[in-house]
Amino acid sequence: MKTLSFAKIIDGLAYRWDRRQIFSDFLEMVICAFSLGAKEARYMEIISTYSPEEINSFADALGALVIEMDDQGNGYKDILGEYFTLEITNGHNGQYFTPQSVCDMMQALVAENASGKRILDPTCGSGRTLIAAAKRNPDNEFFGADVDRNCAMMTAINMCLNSMTGEVAWMDSLKNTYHGGWRIQRHFTGVPYLVEIPEAESRIVLRLPEAKEKPPAGQLLMNF
Repeated sequence: MKTLSFAKIIDGLAYRWDRRQIFSDFLEMVICAFSLGAKEARYMEIISTYSPEEINSFADALGALVIEMDDQGNGYKDILGEYFTLEITNGHNGQYFTPQSVCDMMQALVAENASGKRILDPTCGSGRTLIAAAKRNPDNEFFGADVDRNCAMMTAINMCLNSMTGEVAWMDSLKNTYHGGWRIQRHFTGVPYLVEIPEAESRIVLRLPEAKEKPPAGQLLMNF
């Protein structure tokens, strides 16, 4: 029996549900599954909407995703971003992600091979630039942020499945407005997992100095 692809499984679920909602729910269920039980209540809330057969299909979709991302042992393949671009947004709001080959070329031009570095993409999409950097040195720390929640979730999942550590924030990088995020760290067994973090624990959010209260205009003149 031929195994269905990730795209075919998600498409099969879309017969009764909105495709964007199906995809978003899938992403959040995976986030919950990779959180070591901390998000079990939210996971149960999401699946309560679906039938047992549909829940099994979501599990099959994750299995297919892992196999396809492995890319016959090569890894670092962005299956989620490809599906999102072609089947969900179709370029809506300019959400055409940079081709992986271009991301790889950019990293070859600018990235160093040294370990212990922090790599940041403040508009990460599905995390392709970070994935390209990880190909060169997976031991670096990777940080991504995106204003689109689905994009932030895709990046967090891609990092987990590619054994990349760091942080992903759902935030507006231009306005420095934080909505949520995850730290990706390794369990003592070596397997990466997600920890949901508040703004205070984010290493991506800028810590701007508080503006000092301006003195009265007359005082300014006197001081001058």
